[in-house]
Amino acid sequence: MRFERIFDDLEGRFAHHEQEEMRAVSEDLTRAERAQLTLADRLRGAGGRPLILHVGASLRLSGAVADVGEHWVALTDRADGRRAVVPLAGIGFIEGLPTRARPAEETLRSALGLGSILREIARDRSVVRVETTAGGIVGRIAAVGADAVDVHSLPTGEATAMPGSQRLTVAMSALLAVLPR
Repeated sequence: MRFERIFDDLEGRFAHHEQEEMRAVSEDLTRAERAQLTLADRLRGAGGRPLILHVGASLRLSGAVADVGEHWVALTDRADGRRAVVPLAGIGFIEGLPTRARPAEETLRSALGLGSILREIARDRSVVRVETTAGGIVGRIAAVGADAVDVHSLPTGEATAMPGSQRLTVAMSALLAVLPR
């Protein structure tokens, strides 16, 4: 009888030890998998969820995640459906981002680069507000290069060029957001 209790105790300890070891391995695998996720993966996982992006020192953008590229995210304003494009490098922090993620391999769309999405906006000839680390510019995107964007400024916000408008070049590294006007 006494040996049975000893064996039961040893079996219980062994089972507990195995469970603890499996839990530790599982946690290690979870941490290793999480370490490989990018911000773009997490934004893809947000789907159409509303978020608030804090961009630069004072810009706050809210909207639902509409599309995500390797280096940018597009938010759709729920009120009017207009889209803002934000380079991921400009994001300081995000409110409301869920922990789930969706890697790029799981999406059906090809990940367009930031230059491609800006060229789409340029083709539309939309008047936009380009927010940079040096301030904002209202105008139309005239040309998109590998590391810079030319913007034809419209200082009065009019749809056509007025006196005082000029072509400005914005370094991609200084770009914080391209907002609908």
